[in-house]
Order: sequence, then structure tokens, then C-alpha cells
Amino acid sequence: MTQDDQPFVSVEVSGRPATFATAHEAAWKQAVREAIAASKGEPRPDACFKVSIDFRTPVPATINDRWDLDNLVKPTLDAMEGVFGLRAWKGVRQPNDDKVVELAASKRTVDEGEQPGARHRAARRR
Repeated sequence: MTQDDQPFVSVEVSGRPATFATAHEAAWKQAVREAIAASKGEPRPDACFKVSIDFRTPVPATINDRWDLDNLVKPTLDAMEGVFGLRAWKGVRQPNDDKVVELAASKRTVDEGEQPGARHRAARRR
């Protein structure tokens, strides 16, 4: 494993993952921010990143309970300013998530007795 493959941050986020533009999005983003802050990492706006996110979604309550993987990724990356830093511009604060140059994401339904959430890993990339 090269130095670039070493995780810069690796966190476990507990809670119901949320998709973009849903009622649960704000709570999920807050959970991601808190987990990253607890990791004691400092933002690295000067670096590029390889990000891996493994989502654990709740057991569907109805046939319509579905989690679209690309829509799970967006609010998660948007809440990772504690890793990427913020874009240097005027206006609404936005994470510097354009620094993500490689992304791996997966989702699965929780196993019995397991809690919903996600594992996030970010490693520096050149």
C-alpha cells in the first residue's frame, strides 16, 4: 500500500442515510459532519482525494423504500467539508468536493441487529 492509499480519514457514521433533497437530508449531513469532527482531522483543501463510502440502509418498510446510490452520495460528499475544506469564493458556503478524483460507493440493507449508517474513508491522491 502506498502512502497515497493510507486513509486520511476513516469514520463510521451512525444514523439513517439520506438521499439528496429529502426530509432526512439535513439530519444525515449533520451526522456525517459530527463523525468527521470527532475524528480530529483537519481539512486539506490543498489535496485531492479518493473516497470510499459503504452505506447500510434500513430494512424497507414499503416497496417504495429505496435508496438511489448516486443520490446517497451527493449529500454525503456535501457534508465532508471537514475533509475537503470549503471552496474559496463568495456566496453560499460549499465543500471543496471537486477535489474528489476517485469515488467508490456501495449500498446494502442492514443485517439483523445491525444499525443503519455508513463507513467513509478518504485517502489523499495526487
